[in-house]
Parts: sequence; structure tokens; C-alpha cells
Amino acid sequence: DVYKRQMLNIINVNEKNRQGKSALWVSSLHCRRFDTGGEMDDALKLAREFEHVMCRFRRMDYSVLHPGVGNMEFAVLEMIHKLSAQHDAIYGAAISDLQKKMEILPSALSRLLRGMEEKGLCVRSIDPKDRRSSYVSLTETGQERREQGHGIMEVFAQRVVERMGEGRFRELIKQWERFGDVLETEIAAFRNVDG
Repeated sequence: DVYKRQMLNIINVNEKNRQGKSALWVSSLHCRRFDTGGEMDDALKLAREFEHVMCRFRRMDYSVLHPGVGNMEFAVLEMIHKLSAQHDAIYGAAISDLQKKMEILPSALSRLLRGMEEKGLCVRSIDPKDRRSSYVSLTETGQERREQGHGIMEVFAQRVVERMGEGRFRELIKQWERFGDVLETEIAAFRNVDG
């Protein structure tokens, strides 16, 4: 039907825009009008309500949880630490591994790391045995900011769980898991519509 074809087109556009990665299809509903032959059906209304809720999460400023470090910078600090510990790396985390794990373009990662170096959070180096391999490691300041952020987030998480209630929070996690399963199944079904 018309609605299904329109959704399939939007999903395909989203996937191309995100370089083939799966995307939450409801993000594509924002400000779109569908010709469903009359009033919006209940499923589309619910999808729009969900989009409204998700927009609240995207607009929230999480930087208060890691002062002096942006959201992406904190994620990179965390990943550098994790990769360095996993590989017991002498020089830190391989930049190629970091780029794959963060799922961002090399040019974007390079800009991000340059800004982080300017803040004294990390330092890049080249493997003297293989000059094609570049690494990045946390500075003392970077490690301190990472630990400070973890301390704040631990308190934040405790407060959120206490206010939500542990039972409700566990149920929320279960429902998100179920929602993820449903989305994956439906996205796969849309992929198979045209063979």
C-alpha cells in the first residue's frame, strides 16, 4: 500500500544517509506528511508521539555529567581507555580501531582528536616500528576528566533509578529490548519487500 511504500523509501534514504547503518525509522517521521487516504492512523500517531519523546532526549544537555568535556569527547576518552586496556597497548589505542568502534568518519575523528589534544586530554603518536600505525593515549588530565565523569554519572544513575523505581527501570529496559527486536524484524521485512 501507499503508506508502506513511503516508509520503505524513507528507510532506504535513511540507510544511504547513514552509510548503510540501521537507523531508528521513527527519526525520519519528523515533520513529514503522509498520504494515508485521510486521517492519520493510530500507529502513525503513536510513532509521532514517540518521536516527540525521543526529541526530548536528543535536546538534553548531558555535558553537565562530564564538566569541561563534550559528549563526543567523553565517549572518545572512554573508548581510548577501553581499547588501551583490552590490548595492553604500549602506545595507547590504535586510531584505526578507535575509528571503527566509534563509527565515525576518519576526518571527523581527526578533528575531534585535534581538539582534545588542544585541551590536553590526549596525545597522538606514531609506532616507531611501523610508521603507518597511529595511536592515541590519554594524558593525566584526560584520565582525570574520565574518572570525574564516571563519578558524577554513578551518582546521576543512582538518583535516576531511585526516582524511577528499580522495578520500573528494569521493566523499561525489558521493553526497550523488545522494541529493538521489533524494529530489527520490521526493518528486515521492509528490506525484503522489493526482493
